[in-house]
Amino acid sequence: MELNMFLNYIGNCVKHINEDIERLHSNQYNNNVVLDHLSSEVIMLESHIKYFSQSNQVDMEETQYPYQAIHANQAEEEVPRYFTLEELSRYDGKNGAPAYVAVNGVVYDVTNNSVWKGDSHFGLNPGNDLSVNFATCHPGAMVLTRLPIIGYLATE
Repeated sequence: MELNMFLNYIGNCVKHINEDIERLHSNQYNNNVVLDHLSSEVIMLESHIKYFSQSNQVDMEETQYPYQAIHANQAEEEVPRYFTLEELSRYDGKNGAPAYVAVNGVVYDVTNNSVWKGDSHFGLNPGNDLSVNFATCHPGAMVLTRLPIIGYLATE
């Protein structure tokens, strides 16, 4: 099931990338918005490929991964973890708990991230799926490359 979920995600990413390429060709859209979306899709795809490769104990060099490894501080031995929204809500940074947020199905650790000091970031709180909020605040998703991946949101 994990492989099917991963392959479905890759298929959807490729579909979105192709749609954006068509938008760029049509010249009917703001190219910067489309390029930001393309960048976001590619970054998320890279993150998913890296995390899936780690979870299946595949060495990134053996897969001839064409990009520099991201999330270099993340331990290679980590077992993938899936969070329900209820489980994620326990990681709110309060009472010594780590602070996790989910964006586009990926769960990130923001515990030691300076912009999340005080357990909030521009009124957003950890322990939540912030996909919609993130898309409006951080086009391009470059900020995600600096956050350790903890796991994925479970599809219910």
